[in-house]
Amino acid sequence: MSLNTEFIYNTFFLVLKGVPVTFKIVGVVLLISLLFGFLFAVIRTNSNGIISKILGVYVSFARGTPVMVQIYLIYTALPTVLAPYFKEKGIGFDVYSIKGMTYAYFIFSFGMIPVMSEMFRGALGAIDKGQLEAAKAIGLSVLQGYRRIILPQAIVNSLPVLCTNITGLVKLSSLAFAVSVFEIMGIAKTEGAKFTCYVEAYLIIAVLYVAINLGIEVIFKVIEKRIRLYHPL
Repeated sequence: MSLNTEFIYNTFFLVLKGVPVTFKIVGVVLLISLLFGFLFAVIRTNSNGIISKILGVYVSFARGTPVMVQIYLIYTALPTVLAPYFKEKGIGFDVYSIKGMTYAYFIFSFGMIPVMSEMFRGALGAIDKGQLEAAKAIGLSVLQGYRRIILPQAIVNSLPVLCTNITGLVKLSSLAFAVSVFEIMGIAKTEGAKFTCYVEAYLIIAVLYVAINLGIEVIFKVIEKRIRLYHPL
């Protein structure tokens, strides 16, 4: 079997238009998941109350179910349930008007927050709890203690795992086509189906994702190398 080189050449540059969309998804989801992941990690590390238990159930559910199942439940099943309910209650919001990109942000954040939360829990566990008490002793509030002392150390301790999580998020973003978002995977699959060049389409997909993730790994190696000068990992 020979590859259609003309298709590869033409489609490669077309698929490149989906790279910014992929980066946008990764960037927004990363920001949301880091923020809430750290917050949830702090709560679960310092509390055994009802909120901590609820978060534990959420983490177990999100990490224990396939992403495609989450996509079906949130993107397909939930609107089907909410639409008639809103109509019955006279709520003038059309759930079907929600854009695919919004679903992508929500669904991927739903799955990534627990991943980041567990990452931060491990990092926080490696930090001496006495440091927060020392921060209070010198007049810092709990929030200031976390922001100035605990969070920087947690980020440093998390760098190797964070790199793995981000590359995983890049690959996860390829499922955005399932919510009608045309990023790398969506454009390539569409073109592959149009010209019946499936092998070539997936070859393009593989090359682009490998290139992106290699770039991320290189960036993190540089960051880790510089940080080691001040804080051994």
